[in-house]
Amino acid sequence: MKTKTRNAFAIVAGIGCLTALPALAADRQVPTAPQNYLDMKNPSTDNPTAVGRGESLYRKCTKCHGSKGDGQGNSASGLEIKPTAFNVPGYLTGRADGQLFFIIEKGSPNTDMEAWGAGSDANLSKDDTWSLIAYMRKTFTK
Repeated sequence: MKTKTRNAFAIVAGIGCLTALPALAADRQVPTAPQNYLDMKNPSTDNPTAVGRGESLYRKCTKCHGSKGDGQGNSASGLEIKPTAFNVPGYLTGRADGQLFFIIEKGSPNTDMEAWGAGSDANLSKDDTWSLIAYMRKTFTK
């Protein structure tokens, strides 16, 4: 009788875990930026000075996203939710400037991607954030 009870408990527990997986995955989705962000366009895209500044700023990102934008930085292996790989073909071309700005500025809930915008520990200005995005697009767009 104990074996049947254990088996029934294992089945119920297993079903409970399986039904929780979609909820856990949903918690890890990158939030979509509000429309006012999605409408934003990067004023620094073709500015070599801004791209150079973005390269300097990106060095702070390499610990997670890697110097090649592959999500394989030194800290990446210790993270439960792996950092985004920017160099995946189509990843950056499929993202609006304002979406990238929003995530950099606000962070991504339920991940290790912290806010980097004004008022955060990193305290990036809007111009710096645009420079960073310009560098990422120039370097990692495939």
